[in-house]
Amino acid sequence: MTGVSPRQLRYWEQKGYIHSVRSEKMASRVFNHENFVMVRLIKHCLDEGCPLSAAIEKSRKRMQYVKDTHEIIMEMHHGFVERDGVTMMDMGYFDDKQQKRLYSYLDDKGNLVYKVENVKEKNTK
Repeated sequence: MTGVSPRQLRYWEQKGYIHSVRSEKMASRVFNHENFVMVRLIKHCLDEGCPLSAAIEKSRKRMQYVKDTHEIIMEMHHGFVERDGVTMMDMGYFDDKQQKRLYSYLDDKGNLVYKVENVKEKNTK
């Protein structure tokens, strides 16, 4: 699945770069999604010609970017609303006075579109 040899996986695991789960019932190593992605990132960097130490560092940074992005999205996601036949993600208040909300959606071409609406306008309709 990763294109990395079992020997290489064992080495990376011994060095603490990745972690597997093993039980008495399983003879082979099992990696969770995060470690699977880490293996793919390391391999990608190695394939680009990076030495292992640089590949590990780049992969760790990329994994942190993914985790940070996930946290940001979870913080700003306030559900979905339907506006003019379009399903939009409610991204929360857009201003300090909490009078405007930010919404986003993908248009027919897959472009990200943002829309700011006054809260008072929506509440009075």
